[in-house]
Amino acid sequence: MKLPWRFYRGNTAWVPPMLFDVRTQTDPKRGEFFKHSQAEFFLARRGDDVVGRIAAMHNQRHLDAHADGAGFFGFFECEDNAETARALLETAEAWLRGRGLTVARGPANFSIQDEAGVLLDGFEHAPMAGMGYTPPYYRALIEAAGYTKAKDLLVCRIDWAHWNTEQYDRIIAVTSRMAPGVNVRELNMADLPGEAGRLAEVFAEAWRENWGAQPISQAEFLKYAEQYRLFIDPRTVLFAEKDGETLAIMVAIPDMNEIIQRIDGRMFPLGWWHLLTKRKKLKGIRLFLLGVKKKARILGLPALFMRNMHALLKQSDYQSLEFSWILEDNKETLALVNRLGGHRVQTLRLYDKAL
Repeated sequence: MKLPWRFYRGNTAWVPPMLFDVRTQTDPKRGEFFKHSQAEFFLARRGDDVVGRIAAMHNQRHLDAHADGAGFFGFFECEDNAETARALLETAEAWLRGRGLTVARGPANFSIQDEAGVLLDGFEHAPMAGMGYTPPYYRALIEAAGYTKAKDLLVCRIDWAHWNTEQYDRIIAVTSRMAPGVNVRELNMADLPGEAGRLAEVFAEAWRENWGAQPISQAEFLKYAEQYRLFIDPRTVLFAEKDGETLAIMVAIPDMNEIIQRIDGRMFPLGWWHLLTKRKKLKGIRLFLLGVKKKARILGLPALFMRNMHALLKQSDYQSLEFSWILEDNKETLALVNRLGGHRVQTLRLYDKAL
């Protein structure tokens, strides 16, 4: 778990993982993943030195949703050595093949909805909360082992100073006429079970056909909400409703990585104090989930969510809104970001290899 510190030492953009989180996630007795799926973890050694690590994952929820024979590799960290990388990847491939899987996909730390992808550009930008970061040489290591592109995940940001106000006004004017009677409201912290149910309902329909997505249940949404209750900003979790029905959802979180980077991923002795006292001074927001029911997709509801985010950026300390990630073929969302003055800052690539 501490191996990344060796490889990223001196990299000012890297944000270390929270060690207590990694311990829980990778523990077969405590990790949520192991309630429905299996994984194995491997270390590469040269003599007494650990020079790489990898996890092989049989994600049953992904297979239930997509039936594509894909297994995953993740938690990949490696020295800049093609032989070491090949040994790690071939070990994970053998484990996946032994379970009857036909494709190795990754890197993804359990699923593509977790930290995923190899960074292709924008290495100077620190990742926001929940996003992956890899050094430049990982691309060459993975491609040399026979992997090819599966899908690119785009990271886009809108900085308040560059918000295209003219385009924004036009979009909001048109959308308001298209969606009469639709109300956008913030998260109700007093009714987290009910809110989790509404999130799960919209997510199940809106993301059913999205590449690589797997369902998130009401219980899981509620667990996340309870786990991160102290760090949730209700103003960044939005619901679009009409006649009592939730038509669309948007979930964004303050960029806790701004603090995690300062405490070096360690909660003790003072990490908790920094998280609790500085959480209201964060500058970035990461929008990581936006879904619209099929019957409401012609209403332009994402633009209505942007009305709330525009007002929030204007009146708060937040300065930047990140969309991460966006599938490379999600033309509608990319067009909205571009029209509002956003720009792509990073590209993450997921790789496949036939087994």
